[in-house]
Amino acid sequence: MQRSNPSAMARRHTLNGLIFCAPAIIGLLGLTLYPLGASLYYSFCSYSALKPPKWVGIGNYQLIWRDLTHHGLLYQSILNTLYYAVFAVPLGIAVAFFLALLLNQNVKGQAFFRTLFYVPSVVPVVASSVLWLWLLNPQYGLINLFLEWTHIETLLHLLGVKTPIGWLADPAWSKPALILMSVWGVGNAVVIFLAGLQDVPQELYEAAELDGATSWQKTRHVTVAMVSPYILFMMVMGLIG
Repeated sequence: MQRSNPSAMARRHTLNGLIFCAPAIIGLLGLTLYPLGASLYYSFCSYSALKPPKWVGIGNYQLIWRDLTHHGLLYQSILNTLYYAVFAVPLGIAVAFFLALLLNQNVKGQAFFRTLFYVPSVVPVVASSVLWLWLLNPQYGLINLFLEWTHIETLLHLLGVKTPIGWLADPAWSKPALILMSVWGVGNAVVIFLAGLQDVPQELYEAAELDGATSWQKTRHVTVAMVSPYILFMMVMGLIG
């Protein structure tokens, strides 16, 4: 017995479903599968932004293998990435959350302070690079001058630290310097945390206060709990970045 053809209504429902699914399917193909395929293809090419890709076969993978067996630069790159992920990402989230807590208070000049902390995140890269090159200069940089004025440099010298510190020239200090630079630009994270803090219902704070909760307990059990999705989002974005 032959199966009957789908009815016109069933075909229409199927077509409507495909139309509604089309944006998600196009997004999956364009934003996920295509980048994955392009990355796989480029891994077999010699490629730079200034030249078209040139097919080199497994040459890149052979180069990685030679580096693993002889130089160890890949291991060092992985360690540097892990160092940055372990220290810079949590520190940036903590600083941004703390600043958001302060900026969420109803104080005079609130808009000014919010703008003040957000501006560094929109400063052009060239301008911020010039600024940090000056701040971290070992001879006349403001950070080393601050260490000298506060006699912290003397303490570091007694501990065996070579001074003045070459922040960007010394491998031991370049990673902390980069972490400091990343924390300077937490303005975007502050804005996101502010949005999360303003969504916390005030009734929860009132209920916690009736239960005798201290300011620290309200922050820990109400504020942090309610903005935990924002914290997770910022952690994921930080690890991706």
